[in-house]
Amino acid sequence: MRKGRTIVTKVATKLDSKGRVVIPQSMRDSLGIKDGDRLLISQDSESGEIIIAPSFEKKLFRLEIVLSDKPGALSHAAVALASLGVDLVRTQSRSSKRGDEAVWIVECNPGKNKATAIAAALSKAGAMLKAAKWE
Repeated sequence: MRKGRTIVTKVATKLDSKGRVVIPQSMRDSLGIKDGDRLLISQDSESGEIIIAPSFEKKLFRLEIVLSDKPGALSHAAVALASLGVDLVRTQSRSSKRGDEAVWIVECNPGKNKATAIAAALSKAGAMLKAAKWE
């Protein structure tokens, strides 16, 4: 399948009884992933797709942020994180109450920042840190 200049390869594989999936060797080779490497697994709730990507971070800090579902709210929260030097690795946002509330899931490297500092910066930006944990 071809989209612009990016080649997207799709391969059918099976899920075993323990929930494991084999990633074909050709894909592992092209992505440079090997036995023991960490992978990020995300679910796109709109398309129903599962996305697997290499993670070059040993551990990621997962933030669940609640914010207004109004234009600009996500960018204000992103600027708040950027001002702290938080390195965003993967994010996903969705409306939880259309026109009122949204949820932003962020997997990041927070640097030396603690959850309290991140929560304070987000609060100033009009967002609320609902949960934070290392994965």
